[in-house]
Amino acid sequence: MKIQKSILFLIIAILGQIGCASVMVTNWAPEESNFKSKPVRVLLGYATEEETFKSTGEIIVRDANDLTIKKVYDFLSLNPTLLKAPISIQSNSEWIEYKGVSYRGTVILKPIDGKVYIINLVPIEAYLLSVVPSEVSASWPKEALKAQAICARTYVVREMLNRKKQEFDVDTSTNTQVYKGKNKEHKNTTDAVFETEGLILIHKGQPIQSFFHSNAGGYTEDPANVWGSPVEYLKPVPSEYDKDGDQYSWEEKWKPDFVNTNLQYLGVGEIQDILVASRFPSSRVNEMEIIGSSGSKKIKATEFRKKLGATKLKSTRFGIRKEESGDYFVKGLGSGHGVGMSQWGSFAMAKSQFSHREILQHYFKGIEFARIVAR
Repeated sequence: MKIQKSILFLIIAILGQIGCASVMVTNWAPEESNFKSKPVRVLLGYATEEETFKSTGEIIVRDANDLTIKKVYDFLSLNPTLLKAPISIQSNSEWIEYKGVSYRGTVILKPIDGKVYIINLVPIEAYLLSVVPSEVSASWPKEALKAQAICARTYVVREMLNRKKQEFDVDTSTNTQVYKGKNKEHKNTTDAVFETEGLILIHKGQPIQSFFHSNAGGYTEDPANVWGSPVEYLKPVPSEYDKDGDQYSWEEKWKPDFVNTNLQYLGVGEIQDILVASRFPSSRVNEMEIIGSSGSKKIKATEFRKKLGATKLKSTRFGIRKEESGDYFVKGLGSGHGVGMSQWGSFAMAKSQFSHREILQHYFKGIEFARIVAR
């Protein structure tokens, strides 16, 4: 009898865990009935007078009416600047190579206002197979990879919804999400994408702004301090696990010529000194004072970072002093804008046995997990 009761309690416990897990995931149905089948529109660049595309099989070129206008094998060369209407380039193999990078899906050449956009149309989940390992190392713990997959999926879904009337949803850079094509795919990150298939983060029924960055330097930032507008679920939170990741602490030394070249637009003459004028509660810099031979000016630290370059000023959580040599010594914490999920924080949390759900719930407050379903 005791054994039977123990087995019964065990079954109830297991069912309870399954039930709790299922309750935590709701369904999210976008207004467009065909949204799940819509491809992501990734801007690869703008065409020059000669562009080449490669594949291991047949390459098929179709016009705007989906009529085949050309078929070649292995290699296609053309002058897209002569196009008067869009064309699509497809292959019967898994990929099309453009500038040394292999892309899943279809490539569209679309002439608009004197430019020819080169756009990769790729299913959401196939897009993520490249984005996740392009953003973080495939060697990271699985729970961190799952957290990144859900963040990246949520981000691109929101962009697709917000940019319906624009020509593309995302590009291939850190302006949106890094996307390096099929070349970058890895089994570990592919597994993380498949195991979280369709999962996104929502708040009040809509996909969130699932921002992420490399390293928060110990504390995330309020988006109001970066972009001017607060977001309910993006409150600053401690990110103590950042210290175990790359770029938690860094130092730079700037030569006077570098500073003068990048700040000459301010019109204050030769730069004499650079001071921190004010900070936010997170300790990130709010304003800088630039003192020159013909005056001084205050600018936002976000603008200062943009002008100096993100590789030279990794975050706005820094201090600066002018040395006797005339060089500027800069020391800081973290890398990136600091809003949302710290990628290195997620790495260390996963190593400390936190689940992807716990990681995401730490960085995004009051959110729900939802699965994309058809309306």
